[in-house]
Amino acid sequence: MYAIVRSGNKQYRVEKGDRIAVEKLPKQVGDQVKLDVVFLGNGDTYHSGQSAAAASVTAQVVAERKGAKVISFDYRNKHRRRTTRGHRQTYTHLEIKDILAG
Repeated sequence: MYAIVRSGNKQYRVEKGDRIAVEKLPKQVGDQVKLDVVFLGNGDTYHSGQSAAAASVTAQVVAERKGAKVISFDYRNKHRRRTTRGHRQTYTHLEIKDILAG
C-alpha cells in the first residue's frame, strides 16, 4: 500500500518504513505527525478525493537538518557590481510509521 501525501505545498509518494525530508515543521524529534492524504493506492484499487481524505498517514520526526548550500551570484557588467549570497534550507526528516485506509 502506498499513499501520496502533502506537506509544505509539495507532494510525496510514501510507503510504510520510508524516510522523507520535508520543509521544516514546528515539531521536536520523536513527535508524531499526521500528514494529509491526497491519493491512496493498494494493488489494483485506488482512492482519491473524499475517500482518500478519510485515510491517514502517521509519521515520526527523526531529525532536523540543513540541506545543501545554494549559491546565488549576481554580476553586472561595466558597473563593478558583484554580489554572492548563500542559502541553506532547513528540512525535517520523517519516518512513515503507518498508513491507514479510512
